[in-house]
Amino acid sequence: MTGKRARVTIWFLCGVILCVYGVAIIGSGIYNLYNPPQVVGAELHLDLYWGFILLAVGAVFIYKQWPDKVSAE
Repeated sequence: MTGKRARVTIWFLCGVILCVYGVAIIGSGIYNLYNPPQVVGAELHLDLYWGFILLAVGAVFIYKQWPDKVSAE
């Protein structure tokens, strides 16, 4: 093997998990947009906001900790 081995950090994996959760919550929010639940504050659509926040934070983690960018010590 002549190539360098890229290391995957725990923060990269946390970013992947945050993106997966963000997409799942956004999907739930889109469903709740068309079928609103009978709860207080449903008109605020906080699930969409939190889904996009999780997706954005996860994307930043993935971008910053991409295995090729992290220096192996």
